Amino acid sequence: MRKLLSLFILIGLILSFATVAFAEIKVPSQVGDIYVQDYANVLDSQDTQSLIQLGKKLEDSTTAQLAVLTIPSLEGNDIKEYANTAFRKYGLGNKEKNNGVLLLYSQKDREIRIEVGYGLEGVVTDIRSGAILDQSAIPYLKKGETSLALTNTYKALYNVILNGSEKTGHSKTSTLWDNLKIILIVVFVVIVIAIDMMFFNGVLTYFIINLLPALLNSSGGSRGGGGGSSGGGGSDRKF
Repeated sequence: MRKLLSLFILIGLILSFATVAFAEIKVPSQVGDIYVQDYANVLDSQDTQSLIQLGKKLEDSTTAQLAVLTIPSLEGNDIKEYANTAFRKYGLGNKEKNNGVLLLYSQKDREIRIEVGYGLEGVVTDIRSGAILDQSAIPYLKKGETSLALTNTYKALYNVILNGSEKTGHSKTSTLWDNLKIILIVVFVVIVIAIDMMFFNGVLTYFIINLLPALLNSSGGSRGGGGGSSGGGGSDRKF
């Protein structure tokens, strides 16, 4: 009897581990800038570049990160769970503000979801995210115009996040700080050049000018997530 009981327990454990292994959500790693991860290859190259530029502009203005992830299939996983896992893996949004948004599209499953971080749940509400999908995504997805659907949805989210950040003052504060940093850098450079010309006959200035191209080239890497985590808010649709 004990042997039979032990056998049932062993079988139960094996099935349990098998179920967990099957249900494991595998999110593809980031390639290039975080704003566009097109693993289903549904975005036009022009649209991809346009969205990347919008993503950079939004982050520079508000610290918020808006990313789109397209995948061939959810592989049996729930789209909400997949989006939440992807959101956390990419670390979307500022770590302190948790102001990231993920637009997830699954080609085979014909599903789309907007996942919103805690810091933007008051701006991109469940009702608003659902309305954006209904107006900007679903009509075009039904016609097979996937790239246009995702681009329209991304732009709609961009406008909502930007306007919401301006109302809360985040965008203005970020811009003022960026301007102040630029002014301080310019003042510092002018002082260094003046001292160099007075005491070192411009040797240091000449060295910096020759080093500048290498510094600019090395700073052009891809942007990643800011360390945010999802709050589980958002909306999804099937089409």
